[in-house]
Amino acid sequence: MTYLHRQASPMKANPLRTLATLATLLAAVTLPATGQVLPGPDGPVEFIGLDQWSASELFEAIQDVAPGQPFHACAAVMKQELGFAEAAAFVYRTPGDSYTVVVGVEDSARVRYRAVGAETVALPETWEALRVLATDSRNLRSLDEAARTIRSRRGFFDRIMTRLLFGRMGVDRETLRQIRELVDNATAEEDRRLAQEVLARDSSAASRAVATLVLGNFLEHDTSWHALAGSLIDPEPRVVRMASNVVRGLETGTLEPVDWSAARSHLLALFDGTNPFATGDILEVLVATDIAPEFGRQLVRETPDLLLAHAGAEHERTREPAIAFLRAVSGEDFGTDVEAWRAWAGGQPEEP
Repeated sequence: MTYLHRQASPMKANPLRTLATLATLLAAVTLPATGQVLPGPDGPVEFIGLDQWSASELFEAIQDVAPGQPFHACAAVMKQELGFAEAAAFVYRTPGDSYTVVVGVEDSARVRYRAVGAETVALPETWEALRVLATDSRNLRSLDEAARTIRSRRGFFDRIMTRLLFGRMGVDRETLRQIRELVDNATAEEDRRLAQEVLARDSSAASRAVATLVLGNFLEHDTSWHALAGSLIDPEPRVVRMASNVVRGLETGTLEPVDWSAARSHLLALFDGTNPFATGDILEVLVATDIAPEFGRQLVRETPDLLLAHAGAEHERTREPAIAFLRAVSGEDFGTDVEAWRAWAGGQPEEP
């Protein structure tokens, strides 16, 4: 079935389906911002960020195109079958229930991936060994764990969690040991400069993924944070995955202030929805690294829509990073009153 401009191809009327669809429409809860919650097959499904689509239309279209597929796996359907420029889906499980949040980005002009180079940068032996490991899809889970724990793996809790992961979720003890040993040998200043060079010039996704991982050794440098933001909007999923795991593994309470102004284009792309899976993560990092309020207000003024959509979500874990960011850069506290936040954002002056 092909969907074009939110319209399904003709189908025969089915009275039972019509009644079910009507029930779904009546059950929709429209929130003050853009969040809409529908009863899903496994629990509530909340849609945020929609423009031309309504939640009920999208809900029905996903079920038509991918019947039986869990809603937390719907992002690929939205992009490949329904014409969304970007999409993300998150599932939050509690005993006996689940809550799914679906983020949709419809306008392709809002999706701006990082430009990648066309060269092959020569790598030293340590880096080449990491690149070979990163090329093998069997090592993905071990690479995830190495990235997630690059700044915290020496703690007791993390050692316990790592042991629990061995033999589960594809984390291989020996592979993880090799990756960590190689990363620990890439801590010199020339490694930091090489990571920046690879991200700027290299065409290899595996090399850029390794550079992203190595930058986790250098987060005392603002430029490393800027490059991580760039990796979150890389066109290659393996690079994005590496950056996401580095960011998600950070203990935000221990981070030092960062001057984010040189990462303006990367942050605007993230705020616009280039990688909606990373929205909450980058907002938490910006707050934890004390983003300059004036610069933060500029980001809000230029790209408010998805931020406000998150702030208006009914799901607490979805809205809290957005509200915390708005509080941090505004000095105001409108809580969950999204219309008040919208009025504040609309009143921000133009950049001098």
